[in-house]
Amino acid sequence: MNMARPISIPQKPSRRPGMTMSALMGLATLLAACSTANVWTGPSRPLVTDQPYTGAHRTMDYQLAFSYVFQAGGGGEADVIDFEGRLISRQGLETFILRLILLDASGEILATRVLYAPRGRQGAARTTFQRRIEVPEGAVKLGFRHVARERRERGNRR
Repeated sequence: MNMARPISIPQKPSRRPGMTMSALMGLATLLAACSTANVWTGPSRPLVTDQPYTGAHRTMDYQLAFSYVFQAGGGGEADVIDFEGRLISRQGLETFILRLILLDASGEILATRVLYAPRGRQGAARTTFQRRIEVPEGAVKLGFRHVARERRERGNRR
């Protein structure tokens, strides 16, 4: 007589208690990262409000010499900065955008304003610019952020 062997069905592996704890730790880390997403971690400098300010900022992509005058708003008008800059960007950039970041005392980003963005992928150039920038209430520091992309060589199409 031919006896068939019983078929063994694999069972789901039982969850280890450590798996749940590591999943919770991962979730907590993700939530903590999301809660600080609006906090500036780059270099910043105090926003000078009592006199004209002159400064410089340099990265591997650009050099910026700038000055600004803080104008206190009155009669319900917002505070503003009259900002002037002289920008020298690295050669070979196809795209370059420079932004001013306005921060509160804890480093939270209150506003982001474009200082320089050439039109039509003209690339970055040596340039000067002037901007009048509204300052949000509570801003006490400023920083700079930029986007830079290399110019790609375009091959001959035949």
